[in-house]
Amino acid sequence: MKVLVIDDNEAIQEIIAEILGVDGYVTEIAGSIEEARSKLSSFKPNGILLDSVVNGESSLPFLDELDPKSGIKVLILTSGKEKLPKDSPLVYGHIQKPFRSVDIIDNVRGMTLGEAAAAKKKKTKFKLFGHKKPESEDAHEAEIHFGRSYVVFENEPSLVYMMAHALQVKGCDVMVVTAESVKYVNDKIGGETMRILGLSSRLKAGYIEMSKLGTLMASMVEFIDQNTKPVVILDNLQPLIEANSLNGVLTMIYQLINGGAKKTSSVIISAPESSFTDKDKDLLLKNMELYKETRA
Repeated sequence: MKVLVIDDNEAIQEIIAEILGVDGYVTEIAGSIEEARSKLSSFKPNGILLDSVVNGESSLPFLDELDPKSGIKVLILTSGKEKLPKDSPLVYGHIQKPFRSVDIIDNVRGMTLGEAAAAKKKKTKFKLFGHKKPESEDAHEAEIHFGRSYVVFENEPSLVYMMAHALQVKGCDVMVVTAESVKYVNDKIGGETMRILGLSSRLKAGYIEMSKLGTLMASMVEFIDQNTKPVVILDNLQPLIEANSLNGVLTMIYQLINGGAKKTSSVIISAPESSFTDKDKDLLLKNMELYKETRA
């Protein structure tokens, strides 16, 4: 079975392709409606996953270009703000973002196999960075556990963004602290409810100055105290280290994990491994777990 995924968010593209891949689906990605038109004829999908907004514009007029007699069914990914067509014979249903892996699997099965066949097929839970497991097994959708804190060594934020999305799918309240553009990070991760806290090297409205570690600490603690399952992610420590000192940043992280907040939370940091000496890494790993992507 072949599924065309139409979405301009690279992180969402990768996640959906992985979810469908472990269930045996062949996927193609289109990052624009123009690309989707091309792949519609060359790929000939059995079903389409369509983000309701692609590159800042509604993608729903694309439905009018599809032949109702083709047998193609469409699942629409929606933030819940759009007015979706109710009487189109092409639309199988919609999936609310942020979605769970089971939402994707169950709906695509029903769309491409038919309701009866989908119901007979054994349900699985999906590991974002691994392979499928039977639902009866006590397995998480990803090997990331709320209540634990993690270190990710990477030169540029990538894996940490997938972790952010995976935790949000699990129902966690996620805040990403970043020196990147807030819009860039939001587009990279996706998810309407995720909070992005921007850092700046100078005073800037809506941002926190990187040199103000006390202010940053207070904002992170406030987020943790105000949410049910809070996760704070610092997507790249290097700019913070350069604006302050390694010791100051590590002290802030230590306090955040060990008593800076009053409830169970997770703290995840990402940074180039070269930012730390062996002694610094040993100190970090006394309070946090090293997280690596693993694929079976």
